[in-house]
Amino acid sequence: MKRTGVFATMEEIDECLKLSDEASKTPVINFGGPESPSWSETAWKHCQETLHRYALAHGLPEIQGFYGLDGVTGEFLES
Repeated sequence: MKRTGVFATMEEIDECLKLSDEASKTPVINFGGPESPSWSETAWKHCQETLHRYALAHGLPEIQGFYGLDGVTGEFLES
């Protein structure tokens, strides 16, 4: 992981931690067949996309994949 030196706001951190907590509790249920994402996969993707959107809003460049977040310091991370 590479630290970016850019930090999320407290509101953004709270939202991302809430989404992460919800995703971790979302069951792995799939009604669409083997090619369709499960509820859990969809919840995690929403969490990742939200965090990535916040990172871009703070001026970080588009990257392949998603930005991460140090849940203690609020710093955006790049893999």
